[in-house]
Amino acid sequence: MTSRPRPVPDDVTAFYWDAAGRGQLAVLRCNACKQLHHPPDVACPHCGATELEPEDVSGRGRVYAATVVRQAFDRSFTDAVPYVVALVELDEQPGLRILTNLFDAGDEVVPAGTPVELTVERYDGWALPQFRVVTS
Repeated sequence: MTSRPRPVPDDVTAFYWDAAGRGQLAVLRCNACKQLHHPPDVACPHCGATELEPEDVSGRGRVYAATVVRQAFDRSFTDAVPYVVALVELDEQPGLRILTNLFDAGDEVVPAGTPVELTVERYDGWALPQFRVVTS
């Protein structure tokens, strides 16, 4: 595998990458309106409050939309094509979606509504949350 770009955690995203290292998926919960949201940000997109807490979630959801990537736009992904990029709606809350790869989906179109679960791909010193189709 070619060396992939490594994420650079900051004050806003460190909780997300720490959770991935533990094999978990975490998102932010707003202390004011109690809504979950992703991607991480400094304010709640629902009410604008800034008191947010990381929360581990189940890592289960359904494909909202997906596409097959057949061309690498960065050399470090040349050996990965084709791969599936999906918008996954997490089970915890309607509208809570995460943009992700579907691990080991190859070049198959994955229909909306397909159940998926978290899988974590480990690299040298860091981990990447992804999803895979639930087979049973």
